[in-house]
Amino acid sequence: MIQQLVVNGCSYMEVYANGGGHADLAQQLGIADCSTLAIGGSANSRIIRSTLKHSYQATVPTFYLLGMTFLSRLEIPILGQDPNREFEGAWTNPQNQQFRNQWVPHWSDSDTAQWIELKLKSEIYSIADRLEDLMYRMLSLQASLTARGHRVLMYQQADNIYQEFLEDSRFEHFKNNLGIKDGFAWRSIAWQHMHEVAKVIYPKDNQHVPPDMAHPLPGHHLMINTHLTQYIKDAKILA
Repeated sequence: MIQQLVVNGCSYMEVYANGGGHADLAQQLGIADCSTLAIGGSANSRIIRSTLKHSYQATVPTFYLLGMTFLSRLEIPILGQDPNREFEGAWTNPQNQQFRNQWVPHWSDSDTAQWIELKLKSEIYSIADRLEDLMYRMLSLQASLTARGHRVLMYQQADNIYQEFLEDSRFEHFKNNLGIKDGFAWRSIAWQHMHEVAKVIYPKDNQHVPPDMAHPLPGHHLMINTHLTQYIKDAKILA
């Protein structure tokens, strides 16, 4: 029997947990304990790695709820040693995480700028290949967790860059997989805004955030928790 809920993701899941969303979901599911691994700016590789790491340390059967992030996010191990960061290690996403003062001394702003430039160049014609890589990582994570008595539900938070590729036969493993919601086509943030969930109002200098990708306000999780609870029960995710 599942005894704890652990959520993981980027800032979308971080805000959700900060507002008590994971605690309310755990209560609806009849799970006694809950916690969060979410960190703003996370890449999907970090979400998968830290979930696996937690699962190998977990002493009770655990349900992992993972809000996957933007396909283009990457991470590199350039953070200096810090005993407070033992679980996460040296990994960071310098494009989206503000840990500049924690970089190793030999890494500079110009290195980050060059890394971002090369990363963006490599991504132009590689969406399908990067999505395929993510799909197999997600499938491997799912197989590992369930084989060891845990459970998992994964879904996309906001990214829409890959949606047009999902009907390709190379992504058939997304389909009919109840642990990957709606074949990875469901975008929880856009879905919440479609149902008029209150959103964060960004300052004028940060208006580049599309309306359907704005963060829901902390504490406004009733709509998504009701939806997720019903899906989890109907799909027998915790069985």
